[in-house]
Amino acid sequence: MNTWLNYDAQVLAYRNTTEGNDATFAAFTAATAADPQLSAHRAYVEANQLGFGEPAFHALWACLVGAASIRFGRVRALEIGVFKGQVISLWSLLGRELPSALEIHAITPLAGHPSPRPGLWQRLRYHLDANYREEVKSGNFYADEDYEVIVRNHFAHHGLSFDSVRLHRGYSTDPTVLYSLAETRFELVYVDGDHREAGARHDFITYGAKVMPGGWLVADDAGHDLPGSTFWKGYPAVTAALSELLPLGFVNVLNVGHNRVFQREKP
Repeated sequence: MNTWLNYDAQVLAYRNTTEGNDATFAAFTAATAADPQLSAHRAYVEANQLGFGEPAFHALWACLVGAASIRFGRVRALEIGVFKGQVISLWSLLGRELPSALEIHAITPLAGHPSPRPGLWQRLRYHLDANYREEVKSGNFYADEDYEVIVRNHFAHHGLSFDSVRLHRGYSTDPTVLYSLAETRFELVYVDGDHREAGARHDFITYGAKVMPGGWLVADDAGHDLPGSTFWKGYPAVTAALSELLPLGFVNVLNVGHNRVFQREKP
């Protein structure tokens, strides 16, 4: 028996105030700790440095995946920016609890994007190259590692198969990736890719348009303008790009830390 939070109750109770955001963050953190499966998965991620974020986000995903299953039956979920597989492996675990299918898609190059070595050239480039400066400020650099092996081992630890994920290898802007998803629609999209403003805007516009009415887009690191005192709020560039969601019919219905939840009211 799972202990997932009820989506409708959380949205109804939510208030975008300092007290409201801090209370919501605390409630979702406690919900993760109270659920053996969620807490064990998060503990493994933290112990092996397999992802970032907060424990509260595990309960958020359980809440949303459960709500999507009730609302739509079959659920198609997309993550942009997989890193070491924290979210897609959690989704796969949650899918075991659902009465209907959970189809998981992932956009990732499965490759690092290392920062240049420290030195005079790096300091000079930071001052002269606005794009490079934004990459540094938005945390866009990742070490060179064998990400496919890491993600496969991550899945295997939980008794899951990474081969069950529909992998779109590349960046969210790559023509081959865009072509492979041209006709696909989703009930749930998680945007955690390029954190520069232009990259975030592209993902919100392109992949937000693929969310079914009644479905959700969750924006990572997008709480820079939120009131609250107990959580990290993300990046100004990603927050600025959220303006692209309103014309697509999205409404911000819930915020858990720096994860912003938008429901699409109309196409």
